[in-house]
Amino acid sequence: MISLEPYHQTYTYDTGNNLTNLSHQANSGDWQQILVIHPNNNRGTETQQSTSDFDVNGNLLILNNIGALHWHYNNTLNQLSKADKSNTTQYYVYGYQGNRVRSVVESDHQVQSQRDYLPSLELSTNQAKQQTSTLHIGIHIFSETSTDNTQNPIQTRYQLTSHLQSNTLELNDKAQTLSYEHYYPYGGTALIAGKDKTQVQQKRYRYTGKERDDSSGLSYYGARYLAPWLARWISPDSVGTVDGLNLYVYVGNNPLKYIDPTGNDKVGTISWHRIVTHVNKRLKRNKKLNLWIGEDHMSATGSILLLDLVATTNIRDILLEHTGAIPGQHAITDMDFIDLILKYRPVSDETRKNFKRVRQLTITHNFLYVGSKGWTNTKLDVCLLGPRNNYIALVGSNHIAQDTGAEGFTTDEDAYPAYRHTNEKDNIALLTLEEVDFFRKNGRIMKTQEYGVWVEDRYGVKGSAFLMLGSKSTMRREFGRAAQPVPENLNNLQNYQPRSQTPTMAQRFASLFRRK
Repeated sequence: MISLEPYHQTYTYDTGNNLTNLSHQANSGDWQQILVIHPNNNRGTETQQSTSDFDVNGNLLILNNIGALHWHYNNTLNQLSKADKSNTTQYYVYGYQGNRVRSVVESDHQVQSQRDYLPSLELSTNQAKQQTSTLHIGIHIFSETSTDNTQNPIQTRYQLTSHLQSNTLELNDKAQTLSYEHYYPYGGTALIAGKDKTQVQQKRYRYTGKERDDSSGLSYYGARYLAPWLARWISPDSVGTVDGLNLYVYVGNNPLKYIDPTGNDKVGTISWHRIVTHVNKRLKRNKKLNLWIGEDHMSATGSILLLDLVATTNIRDILLEHTGAIPGQHAITDMDFIDLILKYRPVSDETRKNFKRVRQLTITHNFLYVGSKGWTNTKLDVCLLGPRNNYIALVGSNHIAQDTGAEGFTTDEDAYPAYRHTNEKDNIALLTLEEVDFFRKNGRIMKTQEYGVWVEDRYGVKGSAFLMLGSKSTMRREFGRAAQPVPENLNNLQNYQPRSQTPTMAQRFASLFRRK
């Protein structure tokens, strides 16, 4: 029987944001973890450091009481030689994109087990040549089958998560508990329990939804490995000092609030002021930069973002989605954009009044159409017949966030994503937080690697931030190392953290009149 008791932990950090002491106090006994930090480079170990603890690139070489680590030339973990089993080694193999595609355990030069990672599928083979297939049905749903179905029938595991995406409770297809796990702040296991020890041991995806290697205890994040008991990464951040000078710190030492989906630190967050200043500077220098806003046509959030940009930037051309237009058709000269918004979007009475108050903002703008004849002429609409100056486009979010259209719709391939196919080097997409949450819930198809940054809402309103997306070259050119890879599965993208101030909708619209 498990005996539970309260405990108290105290974390002590030095001026370089390194954890130096972890003190654990409980009635059953106290313990502490002491880390030795090198004074010149933030490298940390459990014992007094020697020159052999790290390689020249800053990768940890020794895991105390576990084994020796060996690294590839490109700073990916190559192998683990077990300390307690001198003849046992685990190897790690990576694909061309840097993702782990295979892990192999050898003993006495014989393969003991092997796991191959395919998209949404894992194949595991043990010493007895029994093979287990794990199908990732959803974000936290796994279906496991064995070649010996008489002894190991198909089993479905449902993983329920915390706010950090940590898998805390596992259920089978009859809603019976398979395992329960509670974590310390940096990912160590405080408690794990279940009726069947074998079922508990089969759990691999754990803290923040990442796989924990049985041999090493390390959690694999993609770009790096996290050592939960050290509360830090075992290699420096490969993208440099984008999130601070300490390259080993995990999520800024705030693991109760943040996660790091890829191991390359958090996707950067930049201010509204920085975006507006940046756009206007490019316009002043006659450099191209176009903004594509993805919206839900039945929501006002995309239109509000458009009006915010109209009020604060010098862009005067606007592209609106109109699937019934013919190529080259322009909006009527006296088009009332505000009435158009109110006609098709369900908004509150307060929002409706405020929209009408900002009617004059769009008087001096030129309106053109994109998506003519059901999105069958994308490049014609934009590149040949479209605006000659920098522009803001407002289109359905599928034309921003996906590279495949819905079945049953006849569109050209340039419509998904439209901003990438029309002028990739000068176009950036803006996806509202509302739409990010939509694709988190419903999924999306995006095989091309995007880079992105979170942008604080102009007023700091919770739920009104947006994600800027684009190609690596474009985003790095515009925003430097703040732009980081965005996963296809947006559930693996860390959450935006809003500022504390929360002005009302009326305050937001009132500030539209305070021009640049």
